[in-house]
This record gives sequence, C-alpha cells and structure tokens, in this order.
Amino acid sequence: MSVLEKLPNPKRLLLQALKQGWSVEGLSWAAAWGFTVGIFPIYGVTTGTLATIGWAGKLNHAVLQGFNYLVAPLKVMLILPYIALGETLLFADKRFSLSLSEFTLRFQEDPFATLQQFGMTFVHAVSGWLVTFPILLFGVYGVIRFLFYFHQRVRYTSRESLS
Repeated sequence: MSVLEKLPNPKRLLLQALKQGWSVEGLSWAAAWGFTVGIFPIYGVTTGTLATIGWAGKLNHAVLQGFNYLVAPLKVMLILPYIALGETLLFADKRFSLSLSEFTLRFQEDPFATLQQFGMTFVHAVSGWLVTFPILLFGVYGVIRFLFYFHQRVRYTSRESLS
C-alpha cells in the first residue's frame, strides 16, 4: 500500500458528510480550515488547533482532520519556503541554511537547544504562513463551494436527461 492510498479521499469524505446532513457551506469551511491550518509549518499544533476550531465553529471534525492529513506532504514541502518568506518579510540578517533533515535530527537530539538556537526560524516560518493564511482560507473555501455547485449541477443535469 502506497502513501497516497493511505490519504483520505476528499471527494468521498465530503460527499459522505453531505449525506449525513452537513451543509455545503459548513463542509466548505471545514475543508478550507483543515487545508489552511494543516500546512501550518510547525509540527504538533494542527490537530489540537483544528479540534478547537471545529468545536467553536461547529464544523465537521472528520472533514477538518481529513484535509489536515491530506495536506501533510504539502506541509513538508512548504516549510522551507515559509521560512524564506518570513525571513524576507522580517528583514532577517542571517538566513536558515540547514536542510530539513539536518534540522529534524538536531531537534530530536536536543529540542531545547535547537529552540534556543533557531527560535527566530520558527517566527519566520509562522510569519510566512500568516501572510498566506487569508488567501488560502478563502481560496480553498471558494474552490470547494464551486466544486459542490458543479457536482450538484452535473448530478441534476444527468438525472434530467434520464427522464
């Protein structure tokens, strides 16, 4: 079984939730929040954050967490670009020069020392993510809403043609 087969199927996840009575708007927001928070560049934060967002916004937790897991590979790919964007935004003097694997090894060996040494790197990564946050949130929301609309239209048109 490949890694891609283990990821949730977003279409099936959304359609199952729709059949359970969740609104299109609520599911679109859940997918948007799951995607946007799912690519937050610091590990160990997203699941609890999405649980809180889901509880506060009365959103579908399966969709929130499904999209969170779905974008996990994207999260890894975006960490270094988010750091670079944050460094640019905050006019950093010193640029992050480690590979992600080297940084992970250092963090596993001595998390506290790594946090002391690279604390501003975390600030840079979060700053980069914050800049893209509203664009992603509303963009993903719009795309999911459009896909629901398109799905309903195709479904309705195909039913009419059978009559």
